[in-house]
Amino acid sequence: MKAHLEFLPKAQVSWQFLLRELDSIPFEWHFHPEYELTLSINSVGKRYIGDHIEEYTDNDLTLIGPNLPHTWHSQDKIDSNKPISVIVLWFSNHWIDNVVALFPELNSLKEKLNQAHQGAQFSEDIARRLRPRFLEMIQANDARKLTLLLEVLVCLQSEPHKALASSKFHSQHTNASQQRRLSQVLRWIHDSFADNISLADAAKVSAMSSSHFVRFFKANMHQSFNQYLNEVRIGHACSLLISSEQPVAIISEKSGFLNQSNFNRQFKKFKHLSPLQFRKQWRNKAS
Repeated sequence: MKAHLEFLPKAQVSWQFLLRELDSIPFEWHFHPEYELTLSINSVGKRYIGDHIEEYTDNDLTLIGPNLPHTWHSQDKIDSNKPISVIVLWFSNHWIDNVVALFPELNSLKEKLNQAHQGAQFSEDIARRLRPRFLEMIQANDARKLTLLLEVLVCLQSEPHKALASSKFHSQHTNASQQRRLSQVLRWIHDSFADNISLADAAKVSAMSSSHFVRFFKANMHQSFNQYLNEVRIGHACSLLISSEQPVAIISEKSGFLNQSNFNRQFKKFKHLSPLQFRKQWRNKAS
């Protein structure tokens, strides 16, 4: 489950809209510096947000914060005669700051977005109510798309939501230079977690001294480098336990743990279950 850093295409608009129509949603574990608001239509499967794995279904409306690794992986369609539709809205923290500066009425939106750094899932009821606005964006011109986005955000700013990833995946806003450096380090971690990497290696990647890197990572990710690395490794192990029949010893090695006893100890620390208990629990849910 290696995450890649996704660079969104440049556009002549202040935010970005994407409609994906697919036969299936592939497993593409990635992250990016922008906020992402996604409505998934006509599919069922699993949603992976940070260290959170959950089944989703039609009208799945989820808000993802910056640098939070995520993906959806479909398993079936609701209506086999229609494509799966995924409507994705991307916008930056800078864009939100400007919007709130212009429209003080949206001040509470900032708090909602801060909460989304762990991922936020909204109720099926609000997703159904907002679905016509998402669908209207498909044919709307850029100006109308913008007003529709603002309507959606106004509706969501006071809506309750369910937090998804654990607090260990919470990150805060950074300036452009810090964001680039943080993204570079996160991309390297998600590409290299299965190897025997260290804090000193991460400091070299970020072109910082080890002491500076420790402070930088803690300030931006609210946890240590080793804590985050273990979260990524355990998340990868969870995916393999769910999606394969591989022995725990092999999964431990593929997830970057040097010995199985340490893997078992770390897994139980984060999941409060042994790896085999976790696999059995998810198999029972799926049956």
